[in-house]
Amino acid sequence: MANCLAVKDYAAVLGKTAITDWAMQLDVVPVAPSLVLRYGQWWQFNQLSEIEPGLPLPARLVALLRTLWPQLSTAPAAAPVLLVLPEQLAGEQMLAEFISALQQEFPSLLSHAACQLFPYGSSAALLALATARQLLDSGAPVIWLIALDSPVANAMEQAAMTRAAAKVGQDADYSENLETEQIVWSEAAVAMALTQSDTGLRCHYLASDATVSTETDELAIGNLFDGASANTDGPLSWLYLADNGSSATTACWQPHYPRLAPVIDAATQLSFPAYFTGELGAAGGVYRLLHLYLGYLNAGHRGFTLQCEISQRLYRAVAVFSWQQASNISDS
Repeated sequence: MANCLAVKDYAAVLGKTAITDWAMQLDVVPVAPSLVLRYGQWWQFNQLSEIEPGLPLPARLVALLRTLWPQLSTAPAAAPVLLVLPEQLAGEQMLAEFISALQQEFPSLLSHAACQLFPYGSSAALLALATARQLLDSGAPVIWLIALDSPVANAMEQAAMTRAAAKVGQDADYSENLETEQIVWSEAAVAMALTQSDTGLRCHYLASDATVSTETDELAIGNLFDGASANTDGPLSWLYLADNGSSATTACWQPHYPRLAPVIDAATQLSFPAYFTGELGAAGGVYRLLHLYLGYLNAGHRGFTLQCEISQRLYRAVAVFSWQQASNISDS
């Protein structure tokens, strides 16, 4: 019985590049961020030059999808589409604006009855993956995961609002000791078509947690790491983590890292894709999932890989994968 996941088609456009192959190899062929002084701080960012600046978030997300669309070899049609979206769209009004703009540009995209929206940030990638596996088990031949987000647009908007509230001039003469924002803000649209296969990505553990946490008590990640450790039958070769330069993000998982001690050894490697892609928000989770898949497929990754996703507001999600070879002997 087919119990693995294979990627039939994929594409990615990022703030750093609109070329899929380059987007998936930014760790090898990097692109430097732009640096600009705004609102009393140096900002590092990357935005797609193909998209008109200043668009509201719903319109910019549709524009990102429009940029991605031509790179898909088979456009989603008559298949379930699971849309991974930023948490800012969880509000009824903004979500309605997005759906209206999306249906105007792509009227058939959400035509299948099983289509769902996941406006829960980067953790939504693994929430959507769980739904995709259920739909595939129910007989669907292909499921599309499509993620859209523009954290750079949201960050700039929030900074502008803060500046307006403080009545600080954008280009005022500031002191020489200006700080540089550590996060490289970016944006992305990432799509992948999933099918069931006898070979490919095996999922050993997949769970999410919406436990309300505090800065000193991050319950969700601790619980998820315990579950991952209990369901992994060997040492982890890779940990894909959502770190982006923010100490707050690191503080979510780092104190609980010892809980993975039973499945960590000297060969375990940590991967932080956001350091070379920039912060992709909700699209970051799907990007990391695709990147680790291609790592197995093309780069010879072996053993178990853990993916940990941390949404800004609420959700946390963790999955453990390995690769099933054609010989039916797992690398695990």
